[in-house]
Order: sequence, then C-alpha cells, then structure tokens
Amino acid sequence: MESYIKDPSPEEAKKLIESINRNKEICISTPYDPDAMMFSALILKYMESQAGVSFSSTDCEVTVAITPQGRTIKYNNSEVFIGQSALTSVLPFTAEDILPILAGIGSSVFLERRRLTEWEISMLKKAENLGITIEKNFRIPSYKELPLFLSLMESIDLFIPEITGNRDNAIRAVKELGVDELTKLEELNETQLNTLLFKIITLIMKFNSKVNRDDIISDRVFYLNYDLIELGVVTTYFMDVVGSKIILQSALSPSIFSILIEKFRNELSKGFSFDLTEDKKFYIVEGNLKSPKIAQVILLQLQKIKKEKPIAIKIKNELLTSRFFMDGKEGLKQVEV
Repeated sequence: MESYIKDPSPEEAKKLIESINRNKEICISTPYDPDAMMFSALILKYMESQAGVSFSSTDCEVTVAITPQGRTIKYNNSEVFIGQSALTSVLPFTAEDILPILAGIGSSVFLERRRLTEWEISMLKKAENLGITIEKNFRIPSYKELPLFLSLMESIDLFIPEITGNRDNAIRAVKELGVDELTKLEELNETQLNTLLFKIITLIMKFNSKVNRDDIISDRVFYLNYDLIELGVVTTYFMDVVGSKIILQSALSPSIFSILIEKFRNELSKGFSFDLTEDKKFYIVEGNLKSPKIAQVILLQLQKIKKEKPIAIKIKNELLTSRFFMDGKEGLKQVEV
C-alpha cells in the first residue's frame, strides 16, 4: 500500500478543538510530553463536565499522537494532522492562557531542537496585541532580564561547551568582551556581538562541525519578561523531576511560572557538571544535574549518546530516571542496573 504524509492543517485543528462538546464527559489520550500535556490541560480547563487525561488508554474521545512526521489530533471520528507545529499553537491565544501556550510551544521547540514553524510564527505575530514581541537574536535564555554571563551559563539550548553550567568561565567570557559581569546582551556593540558569536561557534564546533550562524541567531519570542526558550526548558525540567501535575497546575494558574523560573534559575546558578558512563540498560550521568531529560538534550547536542537509550542520573550513590524513560511512577524514581 502506498504511504504518504498529509499536508499540515493546523487551521482545521483549531476548528476541531472548537467542536469539542464542553458539556460532555471526555477523556484525552496523550503521550508523555510537556506540549501534549499542556494542550490537554488547557482543554480540560474549560470543560463544564468531568474530564481526564490518560497516558495509556486507547479508548478516549480525544487522542493526541506524536510521531517523527508530526502531530495528529483525533476527535469525533475526525483526524487532523498539524505537522511539526506544537499542539498548543492551535489553541486560542488569550491573555489568560498565553503563558501556558508559550510554555507548550517552547517545550516542543526545545525537545525537538527545531526552529519555530511558519504556523507558530504567524500565530505569535497575531498575538502581538497581547504583549508578545519577536526578534532575531542570540539563542540564549532571558537576555533581556539577566546579565549576559547568567544567560550564557544557563543556556541549555543552545548548550555552549565550557560555558554552560560554569559560572567562572561564563564571567571570563563576558569580561573578554571588554565589559563587566553585570552587562546585558543588548548593551553590547556590533564588534562585541560578533566576537561573542565567533567564540560560541568555535566552542560548539569542537563537538559539532556543522554548526553555523543560523544555529546561534534565531527568532526569539518574549511575553513581558518571559522568554519562550526559558519557559520551554523550565516546563520540561519540572515535568521530568516532579511530574505532569505541575503542567496542570501551571495551566490552571499561570502565575506559577514565575515561581518555577526562579527555582530553576537558582538551581542552575550554582553551576553544574557531569560525567558520562554507559551500561547495558542506561547512559549514566553522574554529577549535580537533577533532570535526566535535560541531561539527554545536552548530550544529544554534544553528539555523545543515541536518543533511543534511556538516561539515569547518579546522585549520592542512587541511580534515578524518570517517566520520560520508564513507564510507571512520575517524577524521579530509583532504578537498578
């Protein structure tokens, strides 16, 4: 039988979601993924009858699927393919839900290490009246709010070897530009920006010879002081170490994002490093990085692992993995090798 990939139809997905009967009990079947979970949580938020989410049921009224080809939403005998765009990008952009939606889009971009799709950019531009801004700049987190050395030190995607997680090296890199450690990215002149770009490319090329300027400079999205990249990383981190309940809480009460971001920044500002070993079951990451999923994203950028093999982190002689890599209990859980 001939196989083919349908053209993405995110506009049709918006109509499909609008057709969901809010007064009828429903179940949403979703993969264990922060964007898919946020999408489900935001639908449940406005249901007027009982509703729930399942990570395993095959008998739900709404089914979300994620494959290498893209995302599919099924409801009421209708199926819509939306391509690589985040599931949350087809939900209504409102002042109440803009932060959860940005977190969903950001987590999808982060975990798949991709650029924003044309659909996502078009939806974000339409939401500029809500306070969203889009610009081309360095792919480092929250450079509008944080000193440059902290943006560099806390940069997970893009991971910068020798600088990410290393406070002293991040400060040294900034001072080499001829500015002090409190300087922000937007205070640099063109010469300093080009010098920083060259340094970042040089460091990354030690592990990825194909890196280029477009990998460093990309579309950056902000809402007030919130950065789409940072929202995506933070959402992934807390779903990994705590579980999906944090996604539901943030969908219902978006103000929680400021608390999560503060906790995440405090954790990373301590610095982190790790060593990698391998056994038959797991890649074992030993150090002070508490998230197996974040460790995987970093190691994939460094081209040190294969995505199919699960990650376990070693903390105080305990091996821990998460629901991203092993079915069952959510959050960090102990495993044996």
